[in-house]
Amino acid sequence: MSTYLSTYATRYREELIGRVIPFWMNHSLDQEHGGYFTCLTREGAVYDSRKYVWLQGRAVWMLSKLYN
Repeated sequence: MSTYLSTYATRYREELIGRVIPFWMNHSLDQEHGGYFTCLTREGAVYDSRKYVWLQGRAVWMLSKLYN
């Protein structure tokens, strides 16, 4: 991989692990009923409590990929 691409890979990995995943884990998990809230403000407040099936599957898939 070129240095140019390696720089971007590092940057995106750091953003994902350092900010994106922690945000979703801290704010989207429904502690009362299970699943993940999908409609969040930038501050993490839930503005719509509907849980869309496609995002539930995506969240489980992404967390599985990160675990492995």
